[in-house]
Amino acid sequence: MRVRGAVALAGLMLVLAACTGGGVAEPTGSPAPTTEPAPTASPVEAPVDPCELLDPEDYEQWRTGDQEPRVSLFGPPASAVCLMPSQWGIGSDVLIGYTMVPGDQFEDERERLEENLSFAELVAWDGIGDAAFGHTERLPVRVAYHTPAGHTMGAARVGEHTVWVRVNRSLVPLEDVRPLLEKVVERVSPAMHEHPIVLPEECPPVDHPVLTRVLGEVEYARGDAGWECAYISSRGLTLRTRGYALSPEALKQENESFGRSLAQGTVRRLPAPAGMSRLRGTDDRDWGDYVTVDATRQMLEVNFRDAESGSRPAGVSEADFDELMDVLIQAWRDAVG
Repeated sequence: MRVRGAVALAGLMLVLAACTGGGVAEPTGSPAPTTEPAPTASPVEAPVDPCELLDPEDYEQWRTGDQEPRVSLFGPPASAVCLMPSQWGIGSDVLIGYTMVPGDQFEDERERLEENLSFAELVAWDGIGDAAFGHTERLPVRVAYHTPAGHTMGAARVGEHTVWVRVNRSLVPLEDVRPLLEKVVERVSPAMHEHPIVLPEECPPVDHPVLTRVLGEVEYARGDAGWECAYISSRGLTLRTRGYALSPEALKQENESFGRSLAQGTVRRLPAPAGMSRLRGTDDRDWGDYVTVDATRQMLEVNFRDAESGSRPAGVSEADFDELMDVLIQAWRDAVG
């Protein structure tokens, strides 16, 4: 599209130049200097908000809470995702996503799901993108109070990219999710892949000196003012920050869960201002913090890891992570109060 536009523009300029003579004799002497036409930049589409790939009424069909959908980033591979929070504040009723980089995620995910169909069904769908499938899973037990007992999802390959819709609810028929996937595929755009960094002002910018020093150069970032800020750096480091507005029941359940984790040694308590609880995971798979403000039922969860090794980033000390957490906590408090 852009190459054709540039060629068409160049051709138009040649035609105009050829028509300016009009039979008038050229002046004698030195030829007049020619001026090269200024390059014309092709218009760049606006970034595609994954939360706009479905309509408000689609969300209402599956919504259990009253919180607005929010944008985040998963990966690698880097994928822009829309999350619709559940009634608990934690967990999501619906996820909509698309990969921002080309790859084999569609085929890899289909092969992974084919390996275990004990409590699931996997079907191929024709007429959606270049290839598509639907998958529904019915778990025999409920994993946690905010975790659904199953899910139904649809995924499609469009060129070298993957888009998907997932409803986190048990016993949702595949035919109820297929129209959602069809609508998402109809609305995909090249702009989905042309804007690797889209952050609201409520998120720390990618050139923040602390982020730059600890993460390195940020290649992909997505965020939501609500509050969700996620980053993937050129070093393969992923930083995901999620702020939750918890229901009273969820706050009670989370505090009880944290109490058990403290007793088991899987988290440890860190110093925090009055009215704020701050815990840090002891697992070396990532740097992970949980910050809770009981009075406002707000909770912040931060996970920082090396995507390739699946562990804490090499060369990043606890002091580095503390400094990073100070930046994130301040931005979170400024955004949610």
